[in-house]
Amino acid sequence: MSINFTLIGQKSIKPDTLFTTDHFTFHNNKWMNLHHFFYEQASHGQKKHLKDDGVNFINTNDSLAVEQLDNNAKEIFLSSVSFYKKNVINQPLLIKSGRILKWLQQQPYNKIADTTYSSSFTNVLNTLEPIYSKYFWERHKTQNQLLLDRFKNTISANEKYVIKKLENLSGNQWSKVVRVDITAYGNWASAYSPASDNIVVSSMDSLMHSTLFVEFVFHESSHLLFDRSSLFRKSLFQISKETNIKYPRNLWHAAMFYLSGLATKEALGNSNIEHDLIMDKKKVFESYYKNEDFRNILKTYYNSKIDIKECSTKLLELKIS
Repeated sequence: MSINFTLIGQKSIKPDTLFTTDHFTFHNNKWMNLHHFFYEQASHGQKKHLKDDGVNFINTNDSLAVEQLDNNAKEIFLSSVSFYKKNVINQPLLIKSGRILKWLQQQPYNKIADTTYSSSFTNVLNTLEPIYSKYFWERHKTQNQLLLDRFKNTISANEKYVIKKLENLSGNQWSKVVRVDITAYGNWASAYSPASDNIVVSSMDSLMHSTLFVEFVFHESSHLLFDRSSLFRKSLFQISKETNIKYPRNLWHAAMFYLSGLATKEALGNSNIEHDLIMDKKKVFESYYKNEDFRNILKTYYNSKIDIKECSTKLLELKIS
């Protein structure tokens, strides 16, 4: 394990920590895994999305484990899924989802006393914990560990190069150590950023067991750089006002996706590791990615052949919706 917190000087390592680098801490947290597991049981959003995209969802025999629960455990399991459907998926708890994840990350290993998000939510989690621990957690924990073990050295070896490149492209500075939670189940996209200093990546998405995992770590964490204060986003906004060209809502995000993909591809290529971009493999922002001018403008900017103002102007003139 590499322990090197040069950015913010953290003093202690959390019990769920798997690996640390200069820029990231990787975690395998039971409450985070439990929460995402039951979120998926209630929504079926991730499996449906992967199926629609023709991507395999790794089978860990969870469905079989549910079938084999005794009557009491199955009753608790099903009532908890109902609770998630009513109170988490489309109800007020979902609005606070980012804060809920931060809260879950701070809880003791086996039992939660804190009732910040209602006593009923805490009671559901505590009632589920022994069932989840006995029938599901060991498989999920192992799957998460296997994913990280495969790519942790690649991330550690390339983070400095990629992040420096993205700092230059965004016009912003990396300011925090980013927490990466690896969970068996995830949201519909299998990776997301509930906060600028926290990302969640699912190990059940078969595409994650490739260098896409490396790019997702760099891409999701680059939200820390391409925030509203970044020169890149400020430039797009300012040029939009000056030229009276409508600023497409997803333009900055699509550009960030492509730039972080290019940086990852270049870094891995320096080690003779082949890599296909997330935008290609996951069909993200297809209207942008399939536009050759969009890609060429950003490649030119990436290679420092045009400045941020010219890049912003050219991107806005494409008028991609």
